[in-house]
Order: sequence, then structure tokens, then C-alpha cells
Amino acid sequence: MRHVFASIFLSLVVVHSGISFGQEKKKPPASKVPRGTGTVEWGPVAKVSGERRFDVRDSAKKIDSLIEAGYRKNSITPNATLKDSLFCRRAYLEIAGRVPLLQEIGKFVQSKNPRRRELLIDELLGSHDYVSHMYNYWANILRLQDHPINNNQLAQPYHEWIKDSIRENKPYDEWVHEMLTAEGRIWENPAVGFVMRDSNMELDAVDNMVQVFLGTQIGCAQCHDHPFDKWTQREYYEMAAYWFGTRTRTNTRDKKRFTKGNPLGRLRAELKKMDPDANTGGTFSRVVNANLFEVWEMKRALKLPHDYQYDNGKPHQVVSMKPIFGEAEEVVNGKSPRRILADWMTSKENPRFAKNIANRMWQKAFGIALIEPANNIQDDSEAMNPELMDFLTDELVRLDFDVRELQRIIFNTRTWQREATSKDIDLSETYYFPGPALRRMTSEQIWDSLITLAVYNPKSFTRPSMDNVAQTINMDLDKVSAGDVLKVAEDFNGKFSAGAQRKTTRARNSYKGMTLARASELPTPLPPEHFLRQFGQSDRELMESSSRDGSVSQVLTMFNGEITHMMLEKGSVIFDTVMRAPSVTDRINGIFYSVLCRAPRKNEAGVASDEIKSAGNAGYGNVIWALINTKEFLFIQ
Repeated sequence: MRHVFASIFLSLVVVHSGISFGQEKKKPPASKVPRGTGTVEWGPVAKVSGERRFDVRDSAKKIDSLIEAGYRKNSITPNATLKDSLFCRRAYLEIAGRVPLLQEIGKFVQSKNPRRRELLIDELLGSHDYVSHMYNYWANILRLQDHPINNNQLAQPYHEWIKDSIRENKPYDEWVHEMLTAEGRIWENPAVGFVMRDSNMELDAVDNMVQVFLGTQIGCAQCHDHPFDKWTQREYYEMAAYWFGTRTRTNTRDKKRFTKGNPLGRLRAELKKMDPDANTGGTFSRVVNANLFEVWEMKRALKLPHDYQYDNGKPHQVVSMKPIFGEAEEVVNGKSPRRILADWMTSKENPRFAKNIANRMWQKAFGIALIEPANNIQDDSEAMNPELMDFLTDELVRLDFDVRELQRIIFNTRTWQREATSKDIDLSETYYFPGPALRRMTSEQIWDSLITLAVYNPKSFTRPSMDNVAQTINMDLDKVSAGDVLKVAEDFNGKFSAGAQRKTTRARNSYKGMTLARASELPTPLPPEHFLRQFGQSDRELMESSSRDGSVSQVLTMFNGEITHMMLEKGSVIFDTVMRAPSVTDRINGIFYSVLCRAPRKNEAGVASDEIKSAGNAGYGNVIWALINTKEFLFIQ
């Protein structure tokens, strides 16, 4: 395979330098495709530890032994091991969230290092691509929205903090604990964005956090005893009592802080005196309200609802604070109930916390969790491989909740490196993991792959950071005048508004109105007509509500959409790379490896050659377009 690949790409790739032969010495021809020359502002990514490599191998072997015991016991024939080029494709898609570039495939396949798969996994786990991909994963679970309540709430600092936490490889338990306990305004402590996402929804917030961090659904018990699980309505309220004192808005009735009364009302009245026709909403209202959104905690008792009908309590009875299972520290004066809840939630002794995220990481890698459904683990839920579930949970605790290191172990298993199972899988029956399940790419993987094939340096564009937003928007609302607020609003609009971001984008990375950036750098949620939404990206209203199902609109978008036709123009990565090859055969091979990460079969090469003879240079674009529209491209083999 390595010898064949080297022969095919001798004219396209210099393996050691990664520089393409035939690169333009002159100024490239004018193109409508932007070349991504903007300033890169991505911070360094924490690299994986080389010292842990031996431990990774041992743990991966243990996983394989537990899986293979199931093969022998149940007469299962495992899938074949992936060939190098398809392993490379899977690794890039599942770790980096995109297909590899032609040079990246060539470098990997031609490597003679027997540990090349291990080294590629390590390289990708320490890349910005990994950060982008994992951000998309968490955005779907945490329901990230730029404007979760209304246009007056800032959320982007929280989203940037999530990216930074992934980039730094912050331990999962610390990450969750920060989100559950954060206080202040979002530019002071961005982690408060988790609480602000469900502002003034104290009861619903508890259901969401338990489902996200414990993989357990208790929401039905908010209104009545759970019909399918053991949770009672009283237990739900006892759990919610920890969170009930959490507030997300400044108390505008605090006369010591606001000596002139409610600041929003006062400033609006001042503005109307200055100009009766002035708009007191819009950015004026937004910058004022941004200073009023603040997470803090007060002493507040939670009572059973007025229509409570069970014999273990009475309507309007105050409930004590108690976790839904296990024991937590007693709540006494001076102790933060939220912090006590966070300590209990993220404890190594909590039987669900580590198990939940270990189960999710296995599901992310294989398409099927060890416990299905992954977001509804119950006491009687049985893992498809109980010994493996216990091992992964124990490993995560041993690794001090280094989720990336657990992924590293999973990706290094023989099991993950097998061909995908293409037949339908019945989740009512045990799946013995002869290989990962065949899945269509997520909407973000498709978009980021097309961007990779079309745009030079797609990481040249990031959303304008809000690192310095405090210098612009922070105000003492008891002292500022309406005129001061107008100046702040004007400054905010020029630097941080959606309009300012669009202006920056159009100047650098735009093609026919599309922002050509990784999905992680685009607004969320996008409009329903955007490519990402058409292919199943959720509106971020419900947890994990994205979809990989097909639709007619997806077919039409792939056939006729701007994004797929963009790569057929001069100036796109794939077009330029292919056209630099000296022969028709090399160009056809380059197209197939770029899109599908494999060489064309004999009949495919013949069809492609005939198309090119018939259509001339336009035929190369037709072949690219045809392959992009195949199921083989859209699915992770």
C-alpha cells in the first residue's frame, strides 16, 4: 500500500516537508474562493503525554480482551482491521472532525513507523481540530446558544471558556464543578454561562444538569412520581432545593446598590427626555441588561407545589435539601448549597458521574453506548459488556477525569480500528462491538470536511473574541447617564455585535454570503436554511436534538448548493491540488484520495477518465462533484 501510494503521489506530495510539487511560483490566478489570510488567534493546545504511552497500550489491550471474550462466548466474528488510508480518514473525522488533506493522507500512509497509528492519534488529540470537534459535541449537549434568553444576554464568553477548557484539557470534574458553582457576571467569570442558560428556570435546570452530568432523567418527577423510574416528586424537589436560591439577575430593589431606583427604568426615562423618538430597546437595552445579568446565591426555601397529592408531604411544605441518591454534606449556615451539590455531583464516590461520561465517550467513538440510551441510565440498566463498563469507569477515576486520555485509550484499541458494521443494529439486543457502527457524518463533520477540501487555512478565521468586552460594556449602573450608555452601546456595536462580526467575516472569509469557517466558529444556532441546520444541527433548544437523518433538502443542497460548487472553482484546495498533477491518472487518483481516502477501482477510474475526455478540464470538477455526492463520502466507514 505504501509503495502504491508513493507512486501515485510522487508529483503531488513531498512526504517529509508536506509541500506540494508544482506549487505556483507566480501569483495564483484570481479566484472567488478566499484564501484564508486573516490573523490566527488560536491559543496553544495541551499535548498528550508521551510518558503515558505504555499505560495507554496496556489499557487498550485490556479493553480488547474484554471485548474479545464476548466474541468467543457468543461466536462473533469481528470485522476486519481498517486499511491504513481508511484508518487515517476515520481518525481525522472522529478526532479532528474533518477529512484529512491529501498531504496528510500521504504522510501517514507512506510512514514506515510501526507506531504510526498511535502517533497520529496523539497528534490529532493535541490539535486545534480536536478542540473544534469536541466543542461541537458539547454544544449539542449543553444546548449552547448565542442568545439563550433574549438579545440582552451575552453568551459568547461562556462558549469561548468552553473552548479554552477543552484546549487546556481541564479535568472533567473540575470543569463541571466550575460550571455548577460559578458566580458573577459573564465577563468576570465566563463559567456562569451554564447557569444563565436556564435563567429563572430553577426546577428545569436541575433536570437538565442531572441528565447531562449523570445520564439520568428525573424530569417527569417534577410534576408527579416518575412512572418508569424510582424517583418521587418529593425527591425531585429535595434535589432542586440545592439550586432554588440561585439567581441570575441583580436585585434592582437593592437600595444600597441602586440609590436612584431601578437603573433600567431610570436610564430609559432619561433617554426619552433627551429624545422622545429614541429607541430604548436594541443595543441600549442590551448593554444595560448585560450588567444586570449576574449569578449569585440567596437563602431561599423551596416548597412542595400547591397541588401536591402524595402522603409523604403536604402542599406548600418546605422541603429539605437532599441528593437523589447517596449522601451529601449537610447544609449549614455559611455553606453554599450549590457548592455542596457540585461536590456531591463530581465526587469520585458518585456512582453515576464517572460512569456517565465514560459511557458517552464510548458512544461517541463507536456510535453505540455500552448502556443505551446513554441519557437515561437507571438502577436496573444493564451494560452490553458490564466488565468493560466498570473498567472504563475505573480508568476515568484513575486518570483523575482526564476525558481526553480515556478517548486516547479507546482510539488505540484493535476494536475501534476495525471496519464499521454496515448492517442494521437492533439496540434491543446486545451488540458485541465487532467494530464501530456505520454512521453518517454529523452536520459539523460534513461542513468542516467540505471547508477543508475548499479553503486554504480555514483556521484563519475565528469569531472576534470577547476577551476585552469588559472594558467596553462594564458600567456602574447607579452612576452612568443615558448619554454614557449610548456611547457604550455605540462602542459595543462597533466591536462585538453580530453586525460587526459579519463585517469582519465578509472582508476575509466569505463566499457568496457564506462564512467559510469551522462550524465551531459560526453563530449558534444558525438560521434553518443554513447548510448545517439542513444536515441536522439542532436549534440548541433540547439536549442532544441533532439528527443524522437524510432529507430531500440535503440532496438538493449537495447537488446545487454553493458550498459543493465552490470547490470546483480555481482557488479551492482540491481543485488546485489535483490540477497540479502531471497526468490524467494522477489527477483521478488525487481526487479519489482527497474525497474518499482510497484509490479508484478499475471501473471507477475508467468512468472518470471517460468523463474527462468528454468534458475536458470541466470533467475533473464533475468527478469531484460526483464523489462528494456519494454515500461513501458522507458515511464514516
